[in-house]
Amino acid sequence: MAGGKETPRQKLIGLMYLVLLAMLALQVSSAIIQKFQFLNSSLEGALDIAESKNKSVVAGIEAAVAERKNQAKDKAVLEKAKEVKSKSDEIIKYLADLKHELIMVTADDPTSKDGKDENGNYKGAKEEDKVSQLMVVGDPTKPKHNGKAYVLKEKLNAFTAYINGLSHDGKPLVASPYPNLALDGKEDPITKKDRDQNIKDFASLNFEQTPMIAALAVLTDKQNRVAAMEAEVLKAIASELGADEVRFDKINAMFRASSKVVAAGTNYEAEMFIAAQATAIKPTMTYNGKPIEVKDGVGTIKFKAAASSYDAEGNSKQNWKGTITLPLPGRGDTTFKLDAEYIVAKPVIEVTSAAVQGLYFDCGNELNIKVPALGANYKPAFTSPNAAISRTSEPQKVMVVPSSKDKVTIAVASDGSAIGNIVFDVKELPLPRVEILVGGAPVNPKKAYSTGLPGIQVKVVPDASVAETMKKDCRYTVSGELSVRRGSRIVNSVKFSSQDPNNLTYNAMFGGLGELKPNDNVVVEVLELKRTNYRDNTSKVTGFRPMASTLAFQ
Repeated sequence: MAGGKETPRQKLIGLMYLVLLAMLALQVSSAIIQKFQFLNSSLEGALDIAESKNKSVVAGIEAAVAERKNQAKDKAVLEKAKEVKSKSDEIIKYLADLKHELIMVTADDPTSKDGKDENGNYKGAKEEDKVSQLMVVGDPTKPKHNGKAYVLKEKLNAFTAYINGLSHDGKPLVASPYPNLALDGKEDPITKKDRDQNIKDFASLNFEQTPMIAALAVLTDKQNRVAAMEAEVLKAIASELGADEVRFDKINAMFRASSKVVAAGTNYEAEMFIAAQATAIKPTMTYNGKPIEVKDGVGTIKFKAAASSYDAEGNSKQNWKGTITLPLPGRGDTTFKLDAEYIVAKPVIEVTSAAVQGLYFDCGNELNIKVPALGANYKPAFTSPNAAISRTSEPQKVMVVPSSKDKVTIAVASDGSAIGNIVFDVKELPLPRVEILVGGAPVNPKKAYSTGLPGIQVKVVPDASVAETMKKDCRYTVSGELSVRRGSRIVNSVKFSSQDPNNLTYNAMFGGLGELKPNDNVVVEVLELKRTNYRDNTSKVTGFRPMASTLAFQ
């Protein structure tokens, strides 16, 4: 940012703005609208902190001037600080009023005081046309667009010019000039190379075809940038009086969380700090009764977010407690207490598998179980009371063999933290089709075969729905009997049995039946079917009904 080295807060605001622009390019869904509302709330939280700090700096300058006996030169510096604060407050309030007008116009509800529904969501969050009408089009009877964004552009850029023009003892108060706050598409570094965007002016770029909640975030971002410019100037003014080391008489205990909504299994991070810090004071801090490291007046908290239960929306309210103790001169140790609430969001478990309708009993069902919200922090572990689970070469992929014909429950955890359970229906593998063939063709009951026929084939054809996806579990062997009938008598019979489950076609030869004669009938009976699964365990196929075919000879 122009004007000096960016603070972490300014960098965060800049990053949020980039995220905002990226999200504007996406198709607006309810999920994205919620993320815009969360982004706007985060920006408003950052603004509250910035305004509180700026107010404390002005109070510090005023105290320093009084301590220095209200010298004329010092009083001039104080008046300059108050002027900067006043102009900043004026533009921030103007932006706040615009935001309120947007909220109420898009809510289209005269009875509403805040434009929100019973769940606290903005009623007009998705509205685009009214945003464009108010901010871009304006009075349609005039030849040019004259919406409020054009007035806003003038005010923002006038404030930038005012800040850049400030000086003390002939020297600029900012290290290098700030760029205008309201840029057209051809001026904005983010859009100037985009042929679709660089032809737009500031109003169209930020408020045309833009959902209200996104427009709200744009305005809140501008408020933050105004506050950041104000902060740098006030710091420069304060340094002229040594007000950076002012002794303050009011202390606010604060915390700043990276996010109020986190997914179970990820880290919750927050910082506790003093809003108006004096470098001579070294605070000590605790989190849930345990001391934490304090560096440059800031304590950092880091722990794994977890929850034992969630509400209907998949959220769980949690809290942590902290203390900040200050050794105040002449007053002893003073302790400030914090009670911070945060929300643990239940991560979504995504499962992909070849058998999308459920798991097959006593089969190797390969599942790919992901928790996208955890990203690189995903270190999965899986357990089940009614299935054997084995790992594969990839951590999120497992082979599940149900041992129960009822439902199978798989518990998912990551790095020791429970994520949730997935429940699958279990079903039997579809029965294969068994065919008795002569020379590759089905037995023809109307045909008389030659007595020189060497034998028949018994072929097992797996169900098409699993033939490829469960190939290692669709291996079969057959057993049965061949018998020769002459008239009403059985004159000979032999049993047959295939041994290789990988060969689904078995040749049953007639050699053991003796010499076949004209008018003989050979009855082929398939009496039993067995299946071998991917672990080479063999079991009888329940539900298979014995079958038979008769071959007549001439």
